[in-house]
Amino acid sequence: MRKITFFAKSTLAVCFLIAATTASAQVELKVLTDMGTRFNDVNDSGFGVTVYDYYDFETNTLMPLEPEAVMVQAVNNDGNVAGFMFYDEPNFILQAGYRKDGVWNAIGFTPEQDPMNFDENTTYGISPNSQYITGQSSVGNDYGGFLFDTVTQELIITLDPEGEASASYAVNDNGIMVGWVDRPDGGGTLRVPAYRTLDGEYHFIPEGQLPTLTGINSISDINSSDVMVGDFDNKPFIFDLASNTFTSYDAPTGANSAAFTSISDDGVVVGFADVDFQVRDAIIYHPSLGTQPLFLKDVLADNGITVNSPDGLLGTAISVSPNGKYIAGWLNGPPPFAEGWMVYLDDLLLGTNNIAQNTVSFYPNPVENILHLNSKEAIDSVSIYTVTGQMVTNVSFNENNSQLDLSSLSIGVYLVKVSSNGNVENFKIVKQ
Repeated sequence: MRKITFFAKSTLAVCFLIAATTASAQVELKVLTDMGTRFNDVNDSGFGVTVYDYYDFETNTLMPLEPEAVMVQAVNNDGNVAGFMFYDEPNFILQAGYRKDGVWNAIGFTPEQDPMNFDENTTYGISPNSQYITGQSSVGNDYGGFLFDTVTQELIITLDPEGEASASYAVNDNGIMVGWVDRPDGGGTLRVPAYRTLDGEYHFIPEGQLPTLTGINSISDINSSDVMVGDFDNKPFIFDLASNTFTSYDAPTGANSAAFTSISDDGVVVGFADVDFQVRDAIIYHPSLGTQPLFLKDVLADNGITVNSPDGLLGTAISVSPNGKYIAGWLNGPPPFAEGWMVYLDDLLLGTNNIAQNTVSFYPNPVENILHLNSKEAIDSVSIYTVTGQMVTNVSFNENNSQLDLSSLSIGVYLVKVSSNGNVENFKIVKQ
């Protein structure tokens, strides 16, 4: 499960800073030292949520929740959050809730649910446009996902048509819910990565193939371009809905298995690798870093930062901000008591820290056939990658103004890497 709710209240944490600055990029790692400060999510401003607090990366401070809130699970770039409120405080019965425009609102229950008989809605995600809240619901012994529309105030529970359990961990502006669905497997059940569209249809990925290994087997996150990440048969994957492309990756050397947990709009993916029994280390993937995921601590080490945790590991990376600059997670140990950490990558991954802004301009975007490039310096080469890291075009130039014929590319989102006089600039395009 991507995010798990715990009910042990921690005291306000005191933080310390592990930080380093390199000549090419300002990269920082901040670790919270008190127990129970693990992060659940982070946005483009470095505003994060732990289970019981808000957090600001710039000031390195934790802030308590509003009195009407109990716990928080997700945050978007508008600062709206999804979490929990009390339904019956004396009996400690919670209900799903959300803060929108500074006001907390209760989601409540469907008529079929009986919160006094342990039926519940567990919040996990909020869409970037704040319209949708999602999570897992229970009605008696039936478990499924839920989708709440903050505009229409409609709450629906999405049970698997075949009667098996399911859950939803994230939702995007298109109302696509991602998570897993159980399927019978010999002596028990087997989780299958699945997503649900607004028409009510469930879709398994990869299409026509069920996992063979018991594991998490889930879609953990989806970005604004309908690109999903998760794990399948103990390997991390990226699935691009627009091109119907499923790409599986290897766990880093020394790890037994791995999973992706979150993806940015620019294709930065984070997660964790199992390196020993109940011991994890955070991983990161982006085409500019290579063809396979790397341990995040190694990327930080290359930029002068040493992870000084008790075991030298970062544990679990659970969230990357939509702009790919902030990563949040927690150190190894029992999750209810784990210490949280957050990394600021600046433009390390996309390479724009080595080049002045607006050095390369391009149009149109979205593009149908011809992409025009204009640069202040002569362009040496242009490479185009899918969001899964596959190079589809590599062209050499020696001129300031260039044109690329993209008519042969499939519809979808691509990363463009422009090399000019030893510098690299990357940007994202949408192919129509």
